[in-house]
Amino acid sequence: MIEVRNISKSFGEEQILKNISLTFERGKTNLIIGQSGSGKTVLLKSIVGIHEIDEGEIIFGGQVYSSMDRKEKQKIRQEIGMVFQGGALFDSYTVYENVIFPLRMFSGMSKKEMNKRVDFCLDRVNLQNVNDFYPSEISGGMQKRVAIARAIVLNPKYLFFDEPNSGLDPKTAIVIDNLIKEITVDFNTVTVINTHDMNSVAETGDNIAFIYNGQAWWTGNNKDILESENKELNEFVFATKLMRSIKK
Repeated sequence: MIEVRNISKSFGEEQILKNISLTFERGKTNLIIGQSGSGKTVLLKSIVGIHEIDEGEIIFGGQVYSSMDRKEKQKIRQEIGMVFQGGALFDSYTVYENVIFPLRMFSGMSKKEMNKRVDFCLDRVNLQNVNDFYPSEISGGMQKRVAIARAIVLNPKYLFFDEPNSGLDPKTAIVIDNLIKEITVDFNTVTVINTHDMNSVAETGDNIAFIYNGQAWWTGNNKDILESENKELNEFVFATKLMRSIKK
């Protein structure tokens, strides 16, 4: 479990996050939604430690991150898998080299053990016979799956996704949603997903946090969201669905 307790974050005089408290459960897909500029990306990056919060606590498995020593923080970082928007693969590395990279950096595995782990992770995301391809030689959906394979290669306890369906067609987006859901259950991870894709919300939203003007404005699940009377949430959901229909 990850707990976020009363966290705030400002950049200069602009306060982005305002006293947010949330809980992200293990074995479930925990979604963060909200319009552009709401603070959801800053929230995600604050949880993983890219941004340092001004106030509050972020708690991983009962341990307060800010109270940890350097060694304890390093251990938590190695238990985190992150898939950035766009995948963030190394263009000059092959698929194999991208996925094995964290193992070379952080594991004590032998070459044989690392190869076996890479093959397992690529197979888990339904990718075979692509080890020697470069990112530019495979589709956007395949690139996202390679990024997921790299994120799980160290068998993390915590998985974070920033707009995993960005740039994907609806059919491929469903494949990625299903894959993330399956991995979350199979690996029993705490999975946190920053998304604006309402299909993802409807299909995979075990827990949903709606961020509005830097605050946790509404929480619930994908069934609750259909019956919500929260004005700002309903406006966001309607506007998002409307934009999707226009783009189609």
